[in-house]
Amino acid sequence: MAVEQNTQNQVSTSEEPKTKERKGPYRFLNPYNFVRYLERERPTDHNLGNCPPPPHDRYIGLTGRITCRVDAKTPLFISDSHAVRELKDKEKEGHKIYRFFEYEGQPALPASSLRGMIRAIFETATNSCFAVFTNKRLSYHFDSRQAPWLVPARVEKSASGWLLRLLTGTADLRIGTGPRDEQYAAWLFRYWPIKPSGTLVKEPQNRRTRLFKVRTKAGMEVKLRDLTHGKECFAIMQLTEHPHPRIKFWDVVALGNSRDELESNLRDGQVVKPGWLCLTNQNIEPKHSERFFFRDQEDDSCPETISLDEPVRRAYEGLISDYQERHRDKVQNRSRQGQPIDKRVGDEPALSRFVYRDEERQLKGGELVYAFLNGTSNNPQVEFIVPVSVPRVGYKRSIGDLLPPRLHRCNDAQTLCPACRIFGWVSGEEKQAQGKQTAYAGRVRFSHGKPVAGTIEAFETPIPLAILSSPKPTTTNFYLVRGDGQPDRTGKLNYDDNQARLRGRKVYRHHGQMLSEQEYVRSGWREDDQNRTASGVLKSGAFTFTVEFENLAKEEVGALLWALELEGWHHRLGFAKPLGFGSVLVKVEKVEICDPGERYAMLDTSGWRTITESVWRERCVISFKTKMKELYGKDFLELENVKDLQALLTEPSIGLPIHYPRPPYYVEPHGDFAKPNPEGMQFEWFVGNKRRPEPIPLPLASKEEIGLPLLEKNGNEYSDS
Repeated sequence: MAVEQNTQNQVSTSEEPKTKERKGPYRFLNPYNFVRYLERERPTDHNLGNCPPPPHDRYIGLTGRITCRVDAKTPLFISDSHAVRELKDKEKEGHKIYRFFEYEGQPALPASSLRGMIRAIFETATNSCFAVFTNKRLSYHFDSRQAPWLVPARVEKSASGWLLRLLTGTADLRIGTGPRDEQYAAWLFRYWPIKPSGTLVKEPQNRRTRLFKVRTKAGMEVKLRDLTHGKECFAIMQLTEHPHPRIKFWDVVALGNSRDELESNLRDGQVVKPGWLCLTNQNIEPKHSERFFFRDQEDDSCPETISLDEPVRRAYEGLISDYQERHRDKVQNRSRQGQPIDKRVGDEPALSRFVYRDEERQLKGGELVYAFLNGTSNNPQVEFIVPVSVPRVGYKRSIGDLLPPRLHRCNDAQTLCPACRIFGWVSGEEKQAQGKQTAYAGRVRFSHGKPVAGTIEAFETPIPLAILSSPKPTTTNFYLVRGDGQPDRTGKLNYDDNQARLRGRKVYRHHGQMLSEQEYVRSGWREDDQNRTASGVLKSGAFTFTVEFENLAKEEVGALLWALELEGWHHRLGFAKPLGFGSVLVKVEKVEICDPGERYAMLDTSGWRTITESVWRERCVISFKTKMKELYGKDFLELENVKDLQALLTEPSIGLPIHYPRPPYYVEPHGDFAKPNPEGMQFEWFVGNKRRPEPIPLPLASKEEIGLPLLEKNGNEYSDS
């Protein structure tokens, strides 16, 4: 069956319960939410708590095989690493086309994907550890109003340790405010702005503006000669007034390798100073100048050097890594298209030097940075250092600091959580004590999912999917809650707040009847390097797979069976889950148990026997639920984690469109009727949300009643009522 633009391609979900249609202003549901973790600690020495795993060299538990059937309920796509095509057309360059995963020449579900899908549910249901967890420090945009507080400095490494050389120019050091007169660093005109700042635009006839434009017109750029970033050199400078009445700075008019070669060119009012050249490229639209770091030899307003402690150094290195991860796609795209990374491309700024140079991830000494200082000018201490004057700044606390230690990834083979004991465990510690166990093989093995004959129906036309981007955990209104577990409405909660905590495990909701082709197909069916095309997307299909297990307790078998069937709720499998793809139902068709004693004692018996459904449900699944109630104090289906799973993996209870937050798009200029911006523009929604007196938080998964509104960039809420 072919997919055509703007045609009906809804996958039938007629067997699903009807979603209640909602009347009123346009609202929508976010495609993801979080499943809360349980407050009680896992018990010790318990099959559903922390305990040593059983050995692999003998049979001491239940061993058997579970046969399952998987049915796709929304479009399903799992990409194959083979046969990836990349378009070379000018407007489509870099666009990749993937095919559906194949095994033995047929569409199939990879065993690794099935295993990951089931493990995620098993971990959540049993309150196991967060096995896949990046415990890094995130960063946030530094308040630009405090940028003048940052002090230019140079990192130096000596026999006595790490030092920070403060380069305050000719200004006295002031803590907690900017310099009184001229700025600390000298300016080095290098570019005409891609988009001039408001100061240059608002008063073009202002005398200082006209003088500044003459100084910075094309052809007046300071020549670098053979000098590069970080190079110690000399500069001729003159004190200059910026069009902005509160900005005065030293303007570099020439550079040289020695004082002698410059002094013959000195004019009245100019001086020659030694210092270091700081080049970060034209990385923002208004930028016109680089910087020259120096310090007047007569400056005694502060120490020349101060200590640079290891936590500050490590935080800086983490910040650079964060920068590089954030810009990795841009760097790769420019490299692939043969575009310069360090220069503007059209109206798109260059990338900062430190986002594409791997060697900048580690401090070696000689780096030019900006320092945020505390204390007094006579005794300053470094709070953090950053690579640019309007930077991102790393939070002091890591993501893991907001997660209770009991939920951190297991690090001791003798106290593994239920999921690590059953699905396997590898220590994540960089250094292990000699003789300490570092891994444990899982006790479940998944087969590939093979298609059931006559059930596979695929879209004939490849589908250019909507743009998907990486998670944005710095949107704290969506990723964090207060200490009492409730969403924050002040907009002030962040990773350094002692009351902040992670919401839980991220889960993409089942779209069901709200699945919309308008959401999963790229607007205008465009193909470029921002999206990808999926070929062979399944419209419907059924597969079978097996799970072999060994040495499990009956409660563990029960947890595994529950994680497979999920009360009839939907699993999420494969690619494009935020767009509604990948809702599947799993049905257990057969459970077999092997009796090792019988199998190895006789030549004419296999030892295998099939267990009736009533028996495995009664003795395993119900036993698992009963034990969970005993351990956590509520009926299993009333536990917070299970209620959240139910809310996200069943048919949406309210009939709202499901998509990422977007600003309104007015159908006619100045018209009253609006719809979600088809280009996405999610950042405008979040910018607008930050500007609201009470930013809108993501509701708890099981308490979403009215959805989220469209927001304009200024924070106004669109209403069509």
